Amino acid sequence: MCKLTEIWRNLRVRTKVQLILLLAIALVSATAMTTLRIPMKAYDERLYQSSSQMITLFADQIQSDLQNFEAISYRILTDNALQKNLSIMETASPGTVAWVDAQNEVGSRVAYFSLWFSDAVCFQLKTSGGRTYSQFFGSSVSSDRLTPELVEYASGRLGNLVWLTQDGEQPQLILLREIREMDSLRLNTLGTMLIEVDFPALVEKYRRGMTQMGSPLSCAVYSGDVCLYATNDAVRSLPAGEDGYNYMKLEGEEVLCVRYTAPNGMKYVTTVDYSRIASTISAATSITMAVILAAAILAVFVSALLMNSILRHLQILLNKFDDFARRGRPVFWTDSPYSTRQDEIGQLHRHFDRMTRAWDHMTREKEEQQRLLQETRMQQLRAQVRPHFLYNTLESIYCLAQSAPDKRIAEMTDALGKMLRASLNESRDVVTIAEDLQVTREYLRIQLIRYGERLQVEYQMDPAILDCAIPSMTIQPLVENAVHHAAEEMLDTCIIRIRGKASDEGVEVSVEDNGPGMDEDILAKLESGEVQPEGLGIGMRNIHKRVQYAFSDRYDLQVKCQDGWTRIIVHLPEKRL
Repeated sequence: MCKLTEIWRNLRVRTKVQLILLLAIALVSATAMTTLRIPMKAYDERLYQSSSQMITLFADQIQSDLQNFEAISYRILTDNALQKNLSIMETASPGTVAWVDAQNEVGSRVAYFSLWFSDAVCFQLKTSGGRTYSQFFGSSVSSDRLTPELVEYASGRLGNLVWLTQDGEQPQLILLREIREMDSLRLNTLGTMLIEVDFPALVEKYRRGMTQMGSPLSCAVYSGDVCLYATNDAVRSLPAGEDGYNYMKLEGEEVLCVRYTAPNGMKYVTTVDYSRIASTISAATSITMAVILAAAILAVFVSALLMNSILRHLQILLNKFDDFARRGRPVFWTDSPYSTRQDEIGQLHRHFDRMTRAWDHMTREKEEQQRLLQETRMQQLRAQVRPHFLYNTLESIYCLAQSAPDKRIAEMTDALGKMLRASLNESRDVVTIAEDLQVTREYLRIQLIRYGERLQVEYQMDPAILDCAIPSMTIQPLVENAVHHAAEEMLDTCIIRIRGKASDEGVEVSVEDNGPGMDEDILAKLESGEVQPEGLGIGMRNIHKRVQYAFSDRYDLQVKCQDGWTRIIVHLPEKRL
């Protein structure tokens, strides 16, 4: 794997692009050929749904006729005349007038009931005394179908109907039902009825109807393991199986075999001719694959031409790199044919040309800087002497002020010296809150002497945050702004509160005053240029930027005005030094 990676890394860009292009075309072609099966699968699903709907309609019609047989059996069961005469035959002695009249009446009712049937083989009724009444239809063979076993089976169903199938040379579908006495709900057994359905005739009736509708069916119908009907022996040989569809060859022809189970439990197995559809799909697939192959070849040819037109300009750029590395000569605008080209190739050339000119300019400036370096170092040495002279002068003034009657001069001089030393000597960009607060205290020593009772300062600083980081000279400029813009413009006492506490997002340090206030969106106006920075604006904007440079854009400076107080809040991270 490592060797292949190394080989790939060292291949030329042209070869890499060609391989990537060939791989992409191969993947697209393979995907296209694979997805050809998707519309075919959708067509098969649609064909199956159509066949399933047709079979469902066919099965519903057959089930409706079978339910009609069940309804007729119930009407026979509840017929008052039949109930009355069967009850007489049960209670009267055989041979009596009442018994003979009842027997004749039962025979008449059985003959009458036979008029209700269609698609039936026979209708038989056997009384509890063993007397049998039969009606046979069509060319059916006359025989006693109500065997003792069937009578006993019906008796065990307690008056409920049951459908039975009997396998044989001519499979039979039989409705069996016991007749019980309904008068006063005595429920004595009066007899048993049997209706044998001519199921093949029933199926053929609806097959003819489907054929007339233009949807001929070849089917087999199963009840359990018994095949009650089959269009031909080939369809009869198909197993019932699970519901669904599959393709197969039947008698040398391709067919779609669909299986469906009706609500009454009967299984329908049908076949749909698929040979013409299969030949059409095969032809369409061949044409599609030929088109995909031709498109892939054309894509390779066109892509190779376009790729050469792109890589040629990259080779020119590589030559410019080599030329600049050898001679170091910058490329000027008049020497570049890519100055107006707007694509990435033009941008690469322009950026390289601009880089060569910038490098040439930087080289010239560096030479100039080297010449000025010595003079700059001498100026730095002289500048270091000036703060020491200022410190020594302030120290001398402080010593003289100690002997003066008014000690405020000494205190102000001492505070000014400490403040100046801290601001000039501090080489760190970030200090602790305690260190920055100490500079602020020295500044306020001077201002409290100056303003006296007109200025009041309150400190509310959580000791737990004093070792947290803050950009140097942050609190003092905010306090100075509060003094200049509040104390100098007020006749009443100016109150300045310096607060610090931990928050959910880090640390908050704030400076509050009861002065005339300012706009809460002053920072946004300064950024947009709506307000020109001056005085307070310069300091606030400077602190806002330094906080974000030191930590991140999550931390900033905010202004809030509420209940006559102006509050400037600095949001800081809980970073300890």
